[in-house]
Amino acid sequence: MNEEEKIVCSGKTFFPFIMGLFFMGMGVGVFFPILISMATYEVKGIFSICLILCVLEGSYFLLFWHNKQIIFTWNEIIYRSIFGIEKKYSWEDVKTVCYKSIGRGANRILIQTDKKIYIETGMMKKCEDVERVIKEKGYLQVKIK
Repeated sequence: MNEEEKIVCSGKTFFPFIMGLFFMGMGVGVFFPILISMATYEVKGIFSICLILCVLEGSYFLLFWHNKQIIFTWNEIIYRSIFGIEKKYSWEDVKTVCYKSIGRGANRILIQTDKKIYIETGMMKKCEDVERVIKEKGYLQVKIK
């Protein structure tokens, strides 16, 4: 990687978009009709909680798909959260870089600065290029599963 090149690792992949649509569709298509039906108050209470949880989960995935982005250059890391808040870090701010397993074969790369920056390798584009850059910088030596 030369000094002018930048790698954009973004969440605009198929999985978060489909999951977001799935949870939103399940909330609106399954739970909302029950809420407006002639069900008892107990059933409406349970399904209103399910509706809220589905909408929140769907919102998370859609925000992840739309906003999550990490830009790597030779000199800095630009992190954009799911809420669109952007922060810049230099490579001198990086304390450690390691792999974290989150279960069921999914992995994350954790970049520890004053905050934790997670790269979800299964839900983000260009993770292989990011791994290559981190190894070139000397932060990540071995992949442990």
